[in-house]
Amino acid sequence: MGASISLGDYEPEIIPEPWEEYQYRDLYRSYYTQSISMKINGLFHCITALTSLELNKCYTDPVEKGEYVSTTPRNCYLSALTIYMDNKGRIIKGEKVITRFRLKYKNGDYILDSSFKITKEIERCVDKKELHNLVIKKKQITFRNGNTYLLEKFHKYIIQASICNRRTYINYTYLKVCENREELNNKLNLLGIMTAAVGFIPGKAAVIADYAIKILGFTLSTEPRFSLAEYTYPVNGPVYLDEQTFYQHYKRDNTNGYVSPQRGEKPEKNETDILKELEDYGLKTAIK
Repeated sequence: MGASISLGDYEPEIIPEPWEEYQYRDLYRSYYTQSISMKINGLFHCITALTSLELNKCYTDPVEKGEYVSTTPRNCYLSALTIYMDNKGRIIKGEKVITRFRLKYKNGDYILDSSFKITKEIERCVDKKELHNLVIKKKQITFRNGNTYLLEKFHKYIIQASICNRRTYINYTYLKVCENREELNNKLNLLGIMTAAVGFIPGKAAVIADYAIKILGFTLSTEPRFSLAEYTYPVNGPVYLDEQTFYQHYKRDNTNGYVSPQRGEKPEKNETDILKELEDYGLKTAIK
């Protein structure tokens, strides 16, 4: 089966996703890394978890212009694609969770529509070695149901994490949050590693706020109720891998009765923080 979902910068080939059927769609994408404690063969290991988080807000009315304010509901699809990597740089697991919810317009803002049931779906990737080779060598993620994703920017972060975990004995997330940057830079130089190869930049990366940790955890869980202690155990992080969210507007043109597929405008960096926006919508009320 060919590609079927617009996650990860590629063109869908066969089966369009629900968000691709709307006339208008706003896409927001951010990337994160965290170290988590994962039980493997009865023992806990420190694992690097890299997440590409996408929020698709879909609607059928035009974008607001002038004094016109759009008040129609926004059907939202929150898609979290996560790659799990061990301390040898090997990809050991991958999965995607789609959370669906609706926003309603009230008192000048869009808020969570509590009358709409939040639903979650999970797709699991093919197993370990096959997944590792597909991702590293072909920039491709394949799921057990046959869906295939081609990666662009997210692949860069996965490669950085693999190099860092394999060659430096330093967890990729730790590389981002380590306070002694000068000492870390010296270690990389001694190992003959170009700092660009592992995404090293001066200054410690900011760890996301407590509310954001819970919301990020909620996006990774298939359970409608999320317990921070039960589903994720941050050792380091989570931290943003980009300083800003990437935004892209999509629309379908209707010319003489012909409705085109969704076409995206040029992506741009946006000040919006997906996790903060989700909190403002009221999604935290779904987290118990």
